[in-house]
Amino acid sequence: MVDITAFKALKYNPEKISSLSRVVSLPYDVISPKMQDEYYSLSKKNIVRIILRKQAAARGEDKGDRYALSAKEFRNWIEEGTLAYENKPVVYLHRQSFAVNGRLCVRTGLLCLVKLEEFSKKKVLPHENTFPSHKADRLKLLEACEANLSPIFGLYEGKADFRRITSKKPYAAFSMKDRSGTVQNKVWRVSEPAVLAGLVKNFKNKKVFIADGHHRYEVGLFYRGRMRKMYPAKTGAPWNYIMFTLVSLHDRGLVVLPTHRIVRFVFRISKQKMLDSLLPYFSIKEIKAQKSRNIILYMDKKYYSLEMKGTKALSLIKEKHSRTWKKLPTAVLHHIILKKLPGVKEICYTRDITDIKEKVNNGSFHAGFIIPDISAKTVTELSYKREKMPHKTTYFYPKLPVGIAFNDLSIKQQG
Repeated sequence: MVDITAFKALKYNPEKISSLSRVVSLPYDVISPKMQDEYYSLSKKNIVRIILRKQAAARGEDKGDRYALSAKEFRNWIEEGTLAYENKPVVYLHRQSFAVNGRLCVRTGLLCLVKLEEFSKKKVLPHENTFPSHKADRLKLLEACEANLSPIFGLYEGKADFRRITSKKPYAAFSMKDRSGTVQNKVWRVSEPAVLAGLVKNFKNKKVFIADGHHRYEVGLFYRGRMRKMYPAKTGAPWNYIMFTLVSLHDRGLVVLPTHRIVRFVFRISKQKMLDSLLPYFSIKEIKAQKSRNIILYMDKKYYSLEMKGTKALSLIKEKHSRTWKKLPTAVLHHIILKKLPGVKEICYTRDITDIKEKVNNGSFHAGFIIPDISAKTVTELSYKREKMPHKTTYFYPKLPVGIAFNDLSIKQQG
């Protein structure tokens, strides 16, 4: 059902850039100011200077020109040869090796173009809501640079056999660090027509689920609509497609990590009063471990497992959603637990349990909630039902790096 294709990708020129490790970055939405500084110091050609440029006002320039300056630098890199186009249409096979809780994982994805489809056609399915401010930011960058700069992370049902490709020497290999460790990356370039035809055929009966990149996908739809109005004769224009990295739902390296919450209330509440407020709806048990299939409350240096009592707690969720949605840990937390506790003043999101302990122990926050893992199967089940999860329910680890390839959408490139 989904339409994928190869493309004349724009990429870092190996004659100019010897190692991608100095020029790639994590996606814009997980780059902290400290990480941004580190990427800037790695190389003057690091992609962060395009996708998340520092505020121009710091250098005495017009703050409003940040996107225009990103676009100017991006086009300069093309003109000077830092970036170069593939001679013929290609796709890339991207393999990431990483450790999670001491276990070595390997995840393989296909970097290609996917035809943009409205969600109503149920060919490409979302699972999260988006925010107007984030979309406005990415739209300004897309309009300025006229290119897909980072791939959307997509999932598909079924499997693909990539052994013929991975048996060869990779086109590129590099490592990159994130907050959880080092991720090793290998990339193979695929350009043989017969192999490409087989890959395209493999996706003809598949749907794609957006794992990460909802804002960029919706911006791609908006941009496509605008460009169609401006250039109605260009029926085969590149803005009908958007760059994806597609990973099988059955890939053994597909890891979904939870995002935990640290909460500050308007008024401090004692641990006993908090537990008493939740007791009618949850069986509460003190535990020693930081792991549980239930939400864990962290307070006063102790862990408490919160297990729902039958359907009584679920009946508190008045939103019209399926039982699967209502049982999501994040739905239970925000629609039941936090509504039974005193007014929430601030919520901090983290994937680090150590961060929870530190902030609660030093009194800057009142309670921590450790969220259990969620399966990719649950994500796709809700996507099929067109039910979007609460904000920050999933975190597919590791994030896809930005900088392996770009998709030029400019009129100039089309000739």
